[in-house]
Amino acid sequence: MKVLKIIHTLGHGGAENTFRWLAWGLQRKGVEVIAAIPRVNHPQEEIWLTSALSVQGVPFITFDKQGSPRQLLKNITAVIEDIRPDVVHSHLLDSNVYSSLACRKNSIPHVCTEHGDVSFNKTTVSKIKYGLISLCSDFVVCVSDAVLKSASRVILTKSKLKTIYNGVHFMEKNGTSFRLEFNIPDDAVLIGTVGNLYPVKGHKYLIRAFANICFSYPQTFLVLVGRGEEENNLKQLVADLNIPGNRVLFTGFRNDIENIMNAFDLYVQPSLSEGHPVAVLEAMSLGIPVIATSVGGIPEIIGQDRYGTLVHPESWEELHRCIEDYLHCPDMFLEKSSDARNYTRDAFSVEKMACNYIDVYQQALT
Repeated sequence: MKVLKIIHTLGHGGAENTFRWLAWGLQRKGVEVIAAIPRVNHPQEEIWLTSALSVQGVPFITFDKQGSPRQLLKNITAVIEDIRPDVVHSHLLDSNVYSSLACRKNSIPHVCTEHGDVSFNKTTVSKIKYGLISLCSDFVVCVSDAVLKSASRVILTKSKLKTIYNGVHFMEKNGTSFRLEFNIPDDAVLIGTVGNLYPVKGHKYLIRAFANICFSYPQTFLVLVGRGEEENNLKQLVADLNIPGNRVLFTGFRNDIENIMNAFDLYVQPSLSEGHPVAVLEAMSLGIPVIATSVGGIPEIIGQDRYGTLVHPESWEELHRCIEDYLHCPDMFLEKSSDARNYTRDAFSVEKMACNYIDVYQQALT
């Protein structure tokens, strides 16, 4: 079976991580995989996905995503007609709609993946796009039941909807150089989160919660891993709350996530919307206690406080209380995280994700 996987972004986000690990997992199952990703037109553009695919031995080709929607459709169609795969599998809205149209034209089965419920807005353009996907795609895979519930409002043919959870490449407990790099004492408590610095990730609520922690617990540090449009606003918030500058670390984009996570004592995901966050699964796979907001697919991972602690979104007060609970009694959180490590490795492996997608490909082919 030859599968062409298409995505129109190159950044270091959850969708791109799933894209590359699924490609790798499919190859290990004997599927011939070719990735199609955007061409880098400027030296300053993000090239993380390009190098990630190369490291994992996934062959890829590039297409030009510049220009009008008509031109993008033409470019993606040209890629599909050149490769002539058995199945096309795309990720994210624009890739999904243009790939589905091109596959319809060429009578090639099409499977697409929706990664987050935040994309299901009610603009006229989005309604048209989801209408076309409903018509032209064979299956619309959602990364959680929460995303499927949102998708059911815009995907007209409900029988095309399926849920396949993201799988992650499991990290291992190892030594870390992160504390030494940032001069953080070994006995300090490191609270961390990983994700692009966008408003939807809710970082400002975590910073507000930490402002009430850092003065009561002088051996605590907060680490925000990622980059994005909110960075300057968040740094200003740190200053406005009079938090000492060395207590909140903005690392920017990092390639050594495993090294950084091994330094964390507590992982917090303060998002306002999520599909099925890969970073939460990675933290759980390391046995790190997790506090996360009860949005999107997160409760499906945490299991109603079984494998972590859920809080309401936009509530820095509740975040503060939970972090303080951890600082007072970490053993209660560590018991959950130990169970979470075993559960994550059983339920959210790359192998399991790849097998589930192969089943969908075979259904599309028949």
